[in-house]
Amino acid sequence: MSTGGASLRRDAARNRVKILAAARATFDEQGTDVCVEVIAHRAGVGVGTLYRRFPTKELLIGAVVDEVLGAVLGAAEEALANEPAAEGFAVYVRAVGRLQAEHAGCLTRLWNDSPGDVRDQIEAAGRSLLTRAQDAGAVRADLVYEDVVVLFWSLRGVIEATSTVSPEAWLRHLDLLVTALAPDGEPLHHPPLTAEQVVEAKAATARREALRSGRPIG
Repeated sequence: MSTGGASLRRDAARNRVKILAAARATFDEQGTDVCVEVIAHRAGVGVGTLYRRFPTKELLIGAVVDEVLGAVLGAAEEALANEPAAEGFAVYVRAVGRLQAEHAGCLTRLWNDSPGDVRDQIEAAGRSLLTRAQDAGAVRADLVYEDVVVLFWSLRGVIEATSTVSPEAWLRHLDLLVTALAPDGEPLHHPPLTAEQVVEAKAATARREALRSGRPIG
């Protein structure tokens, strides 16, 4: 019985990996509105097997988003550990830009208001990278972390608007953004969003997305 149980657990684990890989690839290509039958077929499993691993589609989307967030955190930690202070922040911003472009289908969920340890760790690492870069004189002193959040939002908009006509158009926009972060730029004349306003904006975006997709709000 124990051998049979171990075999079932291994099968379940393999199926979960296959389903996640299929969901990630399908969301990247078609967005999160795709039906689960498409994902199950791509994974080579039955729909019942998919639902045993992920009882709702929202749980499956959440698992894929968590993987992408893990990659964002990994990029931040990699930059903190291996890049000079003067370069780490720009390296991180470019890495996150690349991850957003590669996982464009998940962008509506990536920068939302859902709480979580990984999101907190990403913010902490991002703040550290920004502070290090400013202390090294590599980034303008009047930049705040909330500006970085808005930077990623703007990059998301460009990716979503141009991905079907010019898949790498976002790279030019990213170059413009990184150039604007240089310490010798003109002073910024308008105040940044506050941390509270960022939270409110994320919540409003999440509500709009929930209404669009028919998901429960709250």
